[in-house]
Amino acid sequence: MSLIIDISTAQIRGSIKYFELIAAVTGVIFFYKYKHTQLKYFIYLLWYIVFTEFFGDYIKNNEILVHIGDNGVVYNVWIVNLLYTIFFPILFYIYLKEIKNIKYKLYIRIFLISYLVISLINWSIIQNFFIEWSELPFIFGSLTIIVTIIFYFIELLKSNKIVLFHRTLLFWISVGLLLFHSGTIPFTIKINGYAIIKGIHQLFLIMYILSIIMYLIFTFGFIWSKKE
Repeated sequence: MSLIIDISTAQIRGSIKYFELIAAVTGVIFFYKYKHTQLKYFIYLLWYIVFTEFFGDYIKNNEILVHIGDNGVVYNVWIVNLLYTIFFPILFYIYLKEIKNIKYKLYIRIFLISYLVISLINWSIIQNFFIEWSELPFIFGSLTIIVTIIFYFIELLKSNKIVLFHRTLLFWISVGLLLFHSGTIPFTIKINGYAIIKGIHQLFLIMYILSIIMYLIFTFGFIWSKKE
């Protein structure tokens, strides 16, 4: 029974990249809706995520551009760490362009600068960029992007856009991001320690399912949203 669960968990994890690809392709199909807005950077980011997933699998399977530990474990985590070093700043930039409230914009700028500083310190003296998942930067990025999304929702509620909020692409992107990051923070705390515990990977099934739901929400948003 345990083996069946492990296989199912691995299969679900492996399927995530295809949901990412579906979202990215859908975003291209409906690119005309938002090509003149800051959301065009989101589709670039989505394709970078897709590239990271497929390329990450390729280099791990072929053992190129990877770090092989003393225990024989093949690490390709550097490519994911690089992704998140870029991921959060782009999201902050998008919301910075969308939000009008001066106070909120100031906070977002502080979040952006703080994230870059924390990442630099983390990879300089705390963690190994090539063999460890970026715990501290990811947790900080998740918490601050949640706050940023709350800023966006508050401003949306106070604006005329609230009438058609459900046809706004950034609304659906925000829903997906909020669901994923608020639900996965508990799993990212000490994730490097959890990763070596036998059988613990079943717990990450929640993360994988939330990730799939997030990309399905992105896909729906691209289709359902009105032209900006």
